[in-house]
Amino acid sequence: MSFIVISDPLSFEHESELINLLFETGMPLFHLRKPGMDIDSYAKLISLIDSSYHNRIALHQFHELVSDFALIKRLHYPEKLRTEGCKYEQDNVLSTSIHSLNELDKLQSFDYAFYGPVFNSISKPGYIGLDVGKLELPAGNKRIKLIALGGIELDKVEKVKLIGFDGLAVLGTIWRDKKQAVFEIKSLIDKYNETFN
Repeated sequence: MSFIVISDPLSFEHESELINLLFETGMPLFHLRKPGMDIDSYAKLISLIDSSYHNRIALHQFHELVSDFALIKRLHYPEKLRTEGCKYEQDNVLSTSIHSLNELDKLQSFDYAFYGPVFNSISKPGYIGLDVGKLELPAGNKRIKLIALGGIELDKVEKVKLIGFDGLAVLGTIWRDKKQAVFEIKSLIDKYNETFN
């Protein structure tokens, strides 16, 4: 299943409890992205997430922590890190981000890639989405899954499928109102299953 939730980039009170609750609700995959967080705080947050969910977490930073959390086997390489020619941990599920479809040919080591913003971003106001009316995904791209990112709400799920994406990632829809996060993820998962399966 290629339904992914990306963490709120900012920390908040009772964050680990809500992450655990989202997993209990059915969150399939969780990308932990905390740009301003140090390694100790990052590791502490992971330790507060029930270990039974660790195999569904992808690390965006501090990849070396896989040695401390044996069940984590997913690593995300942001575009900047990828273009700097870093060494990839091949025994893991690898993901990255692209902003141009021309980059797909360069992604030999990756299992899936985020592409967007497809729609106007919720978490980054002013971050304008692609012209989806003219968006054409390359035919025959079966090796690397393309995951739509940016501005994805309930009413956009069917459009994501029609465009030809293999799945979707959400951020702002889940985190903009923490009290509604469980309701939002339930609704999105139901819509995703109805549309993609």
